[in-house]
Amino acid sequence: MILKVKDIIGNLEKKYPKANAESWDNVGLIVGKLNQEVRKVQLSLDATDKAIENAIKNNADLIITHHPMIFKPVKTITTMDNLGRKIIKLIENNKSLYAMHTNLDSSKDGLNDYILNLLEVENSKIIDVNEFDNEVGIGRLYTLSKEMNIDEYATFVKNSLKIKNIRIISENREKIIKKVALINGSGMSYWRKVKSLGADLFITGDIGYHDALDAKEAGINVFDIGHFESENCFVELLRKDIEGMGIEIITFNDGPVFEIY
Repeated sequence: MILKVKDIIGNLEKKYPKANAESWDNVGLIVGKLNQEVRKVQLSLDATDKAIENAIKNNADLIITHHPMIFKPVKTITTMDNLGRKIIKLIENNKSLYAMHTNLDSSKDGLNDYILNLLEVENSKIIDVNEFDNEVGIGRLYTLSKEMNIDEYATFVKNSLKIKNIRIISENREKIIKKVALINGSGMSYWRKVKSLGADLFITGDIGYHDALDAKEAGINVFDIGHFESENCFVELLRKDIEGMGIEIITFNDGPVFEIY
């Protein structure tokens, strides 16, 4: 039996409903046809031009991304800008594009919980509970089963998530930490809430200078593990969900990984 785009979407949204996404987000079918037959799926964190070219080259019918290619209303679709060129390329080559963003982050057994599994965390609570379902929401708060200092836990996080570099913001790296907050992607806007919940350490990405300074002066330690690095495991999570549908899967990621020179 050959599945169609609508079949794959239906299966995924049973586990990661669109209703679990944040109000500002744009999840779901971005470009394409619900009745298109799908023999091969490509998983990519972003719908970059190279990702789309890879899907065309390898005959993937559907691209599933974490980050939506379109966030704001599009007034024109032309070849004069990058977004327009990508939309036209998808349509001309009969490729569908589907995005799973904050609904995947927030859902039970979604990306937040998948990262917790990698960090060997068994019990956690939600940082920002969804107003419609108290079992889903942004971020996770947990207590370490074994106390470690900042440097020890940084090493553990790097090894567990297979990350090369972590930026540490801390007044005292010998400090023993007990309670940890985690928000994958760009979650620094939550640092005050995280502190109010009693977290000793906040793990997220995309941390700007002023937020880092404010958090440091407020006495909360922060790990910046990078936006791409904190969500790259998206492909591992979705691979497990899609493999059971009997569809061939390929992956392609070319997001910016910041190297230390």
